[in-house]
Amino acid sequence: MKSLQWQEFAKYINGSFTKHHFWHSAKVDTIYKNHRIIFDNYTVYKTVSSTTVTQTYTRVITPLSFKQEFYFEIYRKSIFSSIAKLFGMQDIETGHHEFDKDFIIKSNNGFKVKQLLNSPEVRKSIESIQNINLSISDNEGIWGDKLPEGQAELSFYCEKEIHDFEKLKEIQILFHTILDQFQNMEIINN
Repeated sequence: MKSLQWQEFAKYINGSFTKHHFWHSAKVDTIYKNHRIIFDNYTVYKTVSSTTVTQTYTRVITPLSFKQEFYFEIYRKSIFSSIAKLFGMQDIETGHHEFDKDFIIKSNNGFKVKQLLNSPEVRKSIESIQNINLSISDNEGIWGDKLPEGQAELSFYCEKEIHDFEKLKEIQILFHTILDQFQNMEIINN
């Protein structure tokens, strides 16, 4: 998304806009219950057979501090995930048949991720987003360096630029819903 569009989105969600800098894309920040949520685009440059190929992602991140280590990854099933499962990829079942049928869930703590996904609001919010890649990661900005011990990020990314403000707002609502559930579970530091 262009800087002007991010600036308009910041107004739309009552957030703050930061202009593009040499190494950093334009971004929008918003605060929800003392948690910073950051929206931006991230471009990956790859060289394939001496040709540079770029892929731009929309990502949304919020830094967190957990009381104990907790990671997960949730994404929609595809033909590729079905093949990976045949070769031993672990998939946690939540006990919610329709949700389990549509999503791959991986975590270092099956109990906590089931507790998170036991919330109908969290499941509904995840289901509302078509191209979802949602995780708790200890890497900065999903693909960056390792974060300091005890730090993690709730991260969303999509393999394209999202220009629709309503779709971006759905992601913001997803983050609010998950943060609320984390507080109910008493697993994050405020």
